[in-house]
Amino acid sequence: MLYQYQCACCNKVVTANDKECQHCGSHHIRSPYGFWIFCVFACLMVAITFKVGQIYLNNHQTDTPEQITLLNVLNQDSNKTDH
Repeated sequence: MLYQYQCACCNKVVTANDKECQHCGSHHIRSPYGFWIFCVFACLMVAITFKVGQIYLNNHQTDTPEQITLLNVLNQDSNKTDH
């Protein structure tokens, strides 16, 4: 079996049904799935944080005002005098 339960004290392999280690009597049994559960939750938190940041940036974007150039000012003045 690729994934095995292990004693946290002596690092010996124990079965999933054991409540204590047969070698040292410890009640601390490590699950083989703890690391994978941590990885799944970490990836989920990264994805949620990324999406919340993306939504925040989309809602709080400030539009930069268009700068008026000298050519635009001159064209406005010429349009006013023509009419």
